[in-house]
Amino acid sequence: MPRPLRALAAASLVVALGAGCADDVSPGVEVGSAKVSIDEVLDEVAEWTGNEATSFHQEPSDASDTYPMEVVGSLVQQRVELEVHRQHFAELDLQLDDAIRAQALQFLFQGDTSAAEQALGGFSEEYAEEYVDDIARQLAVQTELGQQGYGEWRAEALRTTRIRVNPRFGSWDPVAQAVVGPEGPLDPAAPALETDGA
Repeated sequence: MPRPLRALAAASLVVALGAGCADDVSPGVEVGSAKVSIDEVLDEVAEWTGNEATSFHQEPSDASDTYPMEVVGSLVQQRVELEVHRQHFAELDLQLDDAIRAQALQFLFQGDTSAAEQALGGFSEEYAEEYVDDIARQLAVQTELGQQGYGEWRAEALRTTRIRVNPRFGSWDPVAQAVVGPEGPLDPAAPALETDGA
């Protein structure tokens, strides 16, 4: 069972769909050739912290202008995982269809349609649809590769893919294959640090 697929129950994965501008000079996350802007990362964090059905939910009075770094780090890790799977899904020339989407919903909610409606209803409609599609892509890759092949591929992909995280959100540890966050809460209004990501 792929580790990052339990997002609505605990820290896990996600894809950023915010309408922020492209951030070519200093992206929030780079995975291979894909870039996720800082605004998209912050939009994604807002989707999760604003959804009462997720473990990342914060009451408006608690959220103020900052996000806990453990939340941000988990969501950036999740973004890395999803993007690695998205790229391999394309490389394998796999296709999304309603059957695999239904499997994704079954996996996430064990067939509980009311739980699915409540959890996904807490996201924007566009984000919810894209999130289900990304879970479906992960399941399709896992099915295509088989249990052993999937585990071997995932470890190799996270080890060898060029992954960079803006230091505002932490850094990528290729040995641990994880995002290591900076100390303290994240202020969404703070400027990004300039870095080449190396």
